[in-house]
Amino acid sequence: MSPLVFTGERLHQDSPLFAVDIVRHRAAYAYAIAMAKAKGEAKGKTMGEAKAHGRILDLGCGTGYGTSELAEALPQTFAVDRISPDSAARHPRASFIRADAAHLPFRPQIFDMVVSFQVIEHLEDPEPYVNAIARLLVPGGVALITTPNILESDRENPFHVHEYQADELGNLLRSRFAEVEMLGVSARPEPKAYYDARLRRIRSIVRLDPLGLRNRLPRRLVDALFASLAVVVRRGIQRKDGLPQVKVDDFPILPALPDCLDLLAVCRRPLPDTPPANQR
Repeated sequence: MSPLVFTGERLHQDSPLFAVDIVRHRAAYAYAIAMAKAKGEAKGKTMGEAKAHGRILDLGCGTGYGTSELAEALPQTFAVDRISPDSAARHPRASFIRADAAHLPFRPQIFDMVVSFQVIEHLEDPEPYVNAIARLLVPGGVALITTPNILESDRENPFHVHEYQADELGNLLRSRFAEVEMLGVSARPEPKAYYDARLRRIRSIVRLDPLGLRNRLPRRLVDALFASLAVVVRRGIQRKDGLPQVKVDDFPILPALPDCLDLLAVCRRPLPDTPPANQR
């Protein structure tokens, strides 16, 4: 299998320039693992019972680095994306399935947990996606959804159709969940300084194009330019200050404050499907 090429749309685990971003995203996976384990312990499940009832779905798993961590810690993990995972991400307890979020090959109410990290911002219409997640959960299940916090975003990623503030995302998810808790992936001072420096560099580049001519280029050129500049910006920080050495603990999960890097929604109590208007 040929190696996956960085396009700017997905992160790859073996890219040192993006190591900070990978750890930031892994913080959400670590939170999911801790929650799943706590839930299993609260129910007093044996390993056999967990295999029967502890299924977790990683919806929009990308290259699969987070899925492999879920599978290493939990009994039964499924993962879905439109691409195949990196070979290093494959795990004997993980089932990778190539599919679109609008056409998932699962029956309803099959998963105790659905995680979907850094996906919703890519969608023109998030309603079918949110409906699918609610439909897949068992009645006592939980969904974890992350997305960049637009208040801390550079807003230049061409693959992001719509980025969210906490209230907006919470209101969207409450259309299908009776209980939504809005948390955030925050950063301790060293990684926060790195992200602030990255944002300053991006904005200094954007100021060179005050008329927004970059947005009028053919889409393929926009995507290629974004991927190139993502590398250039990080290399600039690496040369000037060095890249911080970070751990998952450097990205604590806290209430959704304005300066959090990502929003993390914890969704419980899925609501019944609402039939289309012409069928009511």
